[in-house]
Amino acid sequence: MSIRQALKRSFLLRRPLVGVILLALLVLLVVGGWTMHWAEEGGRELVATGEAILGVLHPMALDLYDGAPDAMDPYLDASYSGADLGLNHLSGADERDGIRVRRFTPEGGGLDRPATLAEWRRYREGFRDVEDVQFHIHRLESWGRGEPVVATVRYELQGTPADEARPGIDRAMFRMRFRVDGGDTSILSAELVEGERVTGDRDHFSDVAPAAGVDFENRFYPEFLSRDLAFAMLRYGPAGITAADYDNDGFHDLFIPDGVESRLFRNLGDGSFADVTAAAGLAGLSGVSVGLFADYDNDGHKDFFVSRTFEPNQLFHADGDGTFTDVTERSGMAADCCTTVASWADYDLDGDLDLYVGRYLDPHTQIPTTFYARNGEPNRLYRNDGDSRFTDVTEEAGVAEPGLCLGTVFADYDEDGDPDLYVVNDFGRNTLYRNRGDGSFEDVTLETETLAYGAGMSATFGDYNNDGAMDIYVANIRSEYAWFGEQPSVRRYMLNSMRQGTWWTDWPLYAEIVRQSGFRFKEVFQQMGSGNTLLANRGDGTFEDVTWDANANPPGWFWGSGFYDFDNDGWQDIYSTNGWVYGEQDTEIELEFFEGVTDDQDLYKSGQFYDPAHFRGRSWHGWEHNRHMRNQGDGTFIEIGRASGADLILNSRGIGVADFWNRGVLDIAVAASTDHHALLRNELEGRRNWLAVELAGAGPDRPDGTNLDAVGARVELRAGDVRQIREVVLGDGYGSQSTLRLHFGLDSAAKVDELVVRWPRSGEEQTFRDLPVNRIVRLTEGGDGWQEARYDAPAPSPYGPGETAGDAVRMAEDNPAELDVATGGAG
Repeated sequence: MSIRQALKRSFLLRRPLVGVILLALLVLLVVGGWTMHWAEEGGRELVATGEAILGVLHPMALDLYDGAPDAMDPYLDASYSGADLGLNHLSGADERDGIRVRRFTPEGGGLDRPATLAEWRRYREGFRDVEDVQFHIHRLESWGRGEPVVATVRYELQGTPADEARPGIDRAMFRMRFRVDGGDTSILSAELVEGERVTGDRDHFSDVAPAAGVDFENRFYPEFLSRDLAFAMLRYGPAGITAADYDNDGFHDLFIPDGVESRLFRNLGDGSFADVTAAAGLAGLSGVSVGLFADYDNDGHKDFFVSRTFEPNQLFHADGDGTFTDVTERSGMAADCCTTVASWADYDLDGDLDLYVGRYLDPHTQIPTTFYARNGEPNRLYRNDGDSRFTDVTEEAGVAEPGLCLGTVFADYDEDGDPDLYVVNDFGRNTLYRNRGDGSFEDVTLETETLAYGAGMSATFGDYNNDGAMDIYVANIRSEYAWFGEQPSVRRYMLNSMRQGTWWTDWPLYAEIVRQSGFRFKEVFQQMGSGNTLLANRGDGTFEDVTWDANANPPGWFWGSGFYDFDNDGWQDIYSTNGWVYGEQDTEIELEFFEGVTDDQDLYKSGQFYDPAHFRGRSWHGWEHNRHMRNQGDGTFIEIGRASGADLILNSRGIGVADFWNRGVLDIAVAASTDHHALLRNELEGRRNWLAVELAGAGPDRPDGTNLDAVGARVELRAGDVRQIREVVLGDGYGSQSTLRLHFGLDSAAKVDELVVRWPRSGEEQTFRDLPVNRIVRLTEGGDGWQEARYDAPAPSPYGPGETAGDAVRMAEDNPAELDVATGGAG
């Protein structure tokens, strides 16, 4: 047989196999093409459905705001048949401190179209003034061609009811059915899921920043504007704030970072602050995101660490006379570009404070890789070696977190005596590091269930439910377009990433998600935009996500947050700042962003979606209210910001919380991005009892002495049936520092039955019994008693006739003119 004949025969024998292969390839191409088309069409149908409903909700909100007699008429279908929504029947009044909460209560039965129009008309006529009305899609429950769309709709109205003297807020969730027929969409039915009205008879907080002299506008870092940046929207981020008694006079001062000129304000004790930046030797600090005061060398004076964005971070040593000396060069600390946050703690329990530095990505060349990013500049841990010298021990300690870090906080969550570390990242996951006690940390995120996907902006530890275990609150973004995160969008995103070639560069990130969460990409997508997260410590080393059950997740783009008992009722509340980019009001680009990321990842990778020029003057979570969530004492919170006067619209960022005038209530300093900072004075003074505890570690006075700032020390207090714990934390929230003085609200308790201090280095516990209330007490490690601290204001306060900032502290029975310090025994 010739070669030609052999080849011909071989081809004939293989021809069926070749045909099968070609047919299989054709089938794969057809199926693949159909799958991509199906995914694309499904994703677009989801968006079109959402946009059609928004096309009803948004103009309906405007008409209701305008107060047209039949504002709802154009939006209810001719065949509408729904339920009584309870808008005009309020019941179950719960009143505390002048804030009244009443629930929408349907009377039962159905309402036809005319009756529903009458219900809304009567409701709207019940307001003297309306400030804002909003309807948003909370969730698309079901949708499909030819079928009614079922959606949960979030409603919010801010205004003054006819029977109230001041503005309040109405909130509700409605389940609505919509007819979506091409360009014609209408409401077929509606029923109430839940709803409430929150009103107040007085402000719980007053912004006294102008009177106090700290009312100035945050400015952009010039380098953000003069350089070409791939991630240019980073310019809107920095705005931390620091509340600390830097000069040890008993009154908390303020350091306010700024893009152009950061400032140090000394608290004069009379309600005003003096700018002492230059006198302290801290002039010229630009591009600052965080500044922290800490006595790192245990000499009794608070030193200072400050970030510098594109310039080297700096460390200043306190000279003891209110001035500082730059010791950066000899400190051993690296430049650490793009530092956003930092925290001090004695992680190795050697008696001095170490520094953990959280960093973002380098915006010159980097943008977040995708919806899940791990391309940040690695965080750093600096071990304090004494004499203002530090060593980078990041690698050996195992804490080189590569996420886009915006939050760090230390606390002993597992109660083994040493501080653990929680790191919060934008565009991704968070990480809980358990301190092994040998100088290293272990990533225990998965086993402790603290992954908490999201756009993480900050974190704080606190015992919100008074069960004796430290819980975690994480500030994130809660998108009004979270309904976008359904399976069709996930499929569309994934298939477009394969089609456009970005899958191959991003696959390590997807693989990491699979290792962490399996193939539950839809759940990961949804959690990314689901908002703040409350993780309750079970007490067994694990946490439970109780966010929705606790009602701890208001809508917004959140930053600095913290657990603090603002009303002294013995339960820690939450204050969370809100807002992102100011632009034209009543505009929002977020849905456009989501669609752009899903459709065109090549364009996303170019950074265009993050270019402020791309916003074209529109808002991105701009003009949003800060949220004040009052702890109900039953494991839940209720948002009372509008009623309490704490709902600032400032594009707020960091918060520094302290009792600035030593009156027995906690005040709030609020930093803003491209707006004026605020200082919220708490007006609930004198309503309930309290105790504030200042701790001083023994430091070098004993071989096992805790750091002088007592960072890491824990106090457990029992008054009546309520048990509370606090831990001294230095650096949490968003680029911020709050008081090291531990504040306990005691409600009506006339004494503290027992107070136990656990010192972290020595492990020693000190117990004090039958402490008096309404005062500041000072406790020293190894001391045999307690002291009462009194701080005199040098001049009358401008807030009331004859009232001074020191008056509220003088609640002891003895004569303050004769006795400066009261002492008590240790049990």
